[in-house]
Amino acid sequence: MTFSAKQVLQKIKACFMGTKRISGSEDERCFFITTSCYQHKFLLLDIQAFDIVLDNFRFYNKRYSARLLGYVLMSNHIHFMLFFEDQNYLSKYLRDFKKYSSLQLREHLSQFYPHILPEILYEYRSQHYKIWDDEFDDVVIYSRKMCEIKLDYMHNNPVKAGLVTEPSDYLFSSAKFYENWKVNIQSELLHYRDVF
Repeated sequence: MTFSAKQVLQKIKACFMGTKRISGSEDERCFFITTSCYQHKFLLLDIQAFDIVLDNFRFYNKRYSARLLGYVLMSNHIHFMLFFEDQNYLSKYLRDFKKYSSLQLREHLSQFYPHILPEILYEYRSQHYKIWDDEFDDVVIYSRKMCEIKLDYMHNNPVKAGLVTEPSDYLFSSAKFYENWKVNIQSELLHYRDVF
């Protein structure tokens, strides 16, 4: 396989900066993903909501042979790094993850926070409420360096938001896993060094 000079330069640049996915190549298997709640509303309001998101990660990781390398769950958005072990199923993964977590989160909101439902009313076809924005951002991760940059970025989200002083103090992220990864080998997470 031969690459043009332009393609070689793009690959080198991507190793250090990451790239916004354009080609949709099935060779791309590691992604840094950001998705926000509908209109950036605060819809992930408690431990049960975060557990719904984590349960959906577990379910779809099994379904699509994927592993989480890291994550942070905030009240109005989530970041996560996803690695597909066999084949890139990113679009299907996100489609299903958003669809089914939305149903569960809407049910949770209607039970515990019914006053929020009018804010997420969204009448379109059979959909009546909206939890997630339609779009998501994904960056292809090609290198260990880029992976470390994105992990630091996501783990520092709760610190920047003023929720904690240290990333590992935040319960709903993978920061604690990376702080104690030699001790905590039993985990749903895959260490990025096992990929890069």
